[in-house]
Amino acid sequence: MLFGRKKEVPDIINGLEKEKVSTAWRLNLGLAVIVMLSIFVLNVACFGMISNSMLSHAKENSTELIKQTSNNIEVILTSFDEMAMTLSRNHTLAEYIIGHDDIKDIHLRTENERRIEEILNNYAKKRKDIANIAVVSNGGAYITSGEVKQNIGENINDIYAVKAYRESDKQSLWLNTHTLDTSSSENIQVFSIIKGIYTSSSLKSQGILIINITEEYLYSLISDVKPSDNGKIYIIGSDGNYVLNPYDRLKNGKKVDLEFIEDMVGRDKNADIKKIDGEDYLVTYNTLQNIKGTELGWIIVEITPVSVIRTSVTEAGMRLFFIGLGCVVLGLVLIGMATAFYNRYLNRSYSERHSIALERERLASLGQLIGGIAHNFKTPIMSIAGGLEALKDLIDEYDISIGDPEVTREDHYEIAAEMKDWIGKIKPYCGYMSDIISTVKGQAGEIKESSDASFTVGELLKRVDILMNHELKKFSCELRVEVKVDEDTPIKGEINNLVQVMNNLISNSIEAYNGKEGKIDLLISKNGQELEIVVKDYGSGIPENVKKKLLKEMITTKGKNGTGLGLYMSHSTIKGKFGGTMKIKSEEGKGTEIYILIPFTAKA
Repeated sequence: MLFGRKKEVPDIINGLEKEKVSTAWRLNLGLAVIVMLSIFVLNVACFGMISNSMLSHAKENSTELIKQTSNNIEVILTSFDEMAMTLSRNHTLAEYIIGHDDIKDIHLRTENERRIEEILNNYAKKRKDIANIAVVSNGGAYITSGEVKQNIGENINDIYAVKAYRESDKQSLWLNTHTLDTSSSENIQVFSIIKGIYTSSSLKSQGILIINITEEYLYSLISDVKPSDNGKIYIIGSDGNYVLNPYDRLKNGKKVDLEFIEDMVGRDKNADIKKIDGEDYLVTYNTLQNIKGTELGWIIVEITPVSVIRTSVTEAGMRLFFIGLGCVVLGLVLIGMATAFYNRYLNRSYSERHSIALERERLASLGQLIGGIAHNFKTPIMSIAGGLEALKDLIDEYDISIGDPEVTREDHYEIAAEMKDWIGKIKPYCGYMSDIISTVKGQAGEIKESSDASFTVGELLKRVDILMNHELKKFSCELRVEVKVDEDTPIKGEINNLVQVMNNLISNSIEAYNGKEGKIDLLISKNGQELEIVVKDYGSGIPENVKKKLLKEMITTKGKNGTGLGLYMSHSTIKGKFGGTMKIKSEEGKGTEIYILIPFTAKA
């Protein structure tokens, strides 16, 4: 019995140890399950928040992109409306149209048509954005500009634009994308601005003016915009039809196959999540209700798959989750580090992009202007002060000479002559300071949109010299100007817009030398029917991968000191406000050439 009891003790100890081990495994397994569940919940919560944050930032970026695109379209449509207004109030054109229906002689009638076509061609020729310009007299005569001729038929109301205008009973009408009925087999898609023709002495319409703008021009403008995350941009009319579907242009003028379009009509702007074929999409839009009082109702909309926006976060979450399954403790550490990294990266990235979009480039040259003003004012102020001191001495001399019998009449004349001489020396400095004030005021003030303004090449060069002179001297750069056209050559548009573009290009050339001295060429010449402006430097050049994106995206090579808006906005300004184009030639390490081509005005 005693021996038997001694043998039982090890068995009990072994059983207790096995139970402890089993309990430990159960505790460890439970702890592992809890930790893994915690990891899973933490992953879902963290990446859910990051995903929502990315979606929120995507909404802001999409809203800003649509707003900028809408502004560009509005600028362009405004220029067409102002052209139509100018033509519809052209007294000579109205007189020709009024008398046209009464001309019986076929030769005189043909001659009158030629005069009308000549006026229309002055506005339409050499412009790829205009298919043709047509006028319709009250008697039913139809006269067009350019090479695009339409099939009129037996009834003038068979023409779609004429019929739509007369049925609208309005003085001014925007017509969405439609196909011109031409005499050729080619289908030409256009959208139109239509206005009544009036004289200054009559409130009765003397005819109809139709400007047909090519859909190709609108397509080129939208195709230059590159939305992120596989987004797509469309333009939809207030009637629910496509004004422009850049991905299937055969659908232009046809009904949009999206259920929520009706919710957009009549609303100015919004950003929301909508379902299309069972998938979530971020839908951002902005409505151009009217152009200078003429009803438009175009909806510029961007549609972006939500799944694409969230893809990177989802993939990162799955990777981190499986790492956590393989190594719980290490997984916890990695997930914490990755989450913190992603939060910092996303917050910094989107904060910078949002700040850039809000700040724009409006304040980019403020320091340069202030430095330039101080530098340019220093010399004239010192010269004026010296002249005033000399005048004071002459006045004192004249005062002492009064009543002095030794001072002759000739002496008085000599003192007066010296005073006039000093006044003559001071006057140019006052004029120079006035020029500086006018130039700086123009750049600091609000940019004007008037298409009736014009300026000369000489005025442009004068303002650029005043604003950039200090910056060029500061960085020891030489601006070599070569003008191969008359400096009185007119440029149609607002001078401050082009000065801003030129200053930006010259500043970029200065920065291309990285603080070293260098030469910058400014060449102005005639290239066919266009004025060509070239800004050329021999600095660091632009990398090939950046050059391809410069005029199409807000991209910068200057790090945190760059806005990314300079060349993008310069290109938009030249294209939208001057009807011109920009192109870049650059080779890394050898320099950059930027070309601006602006159509000559009729006067030029």
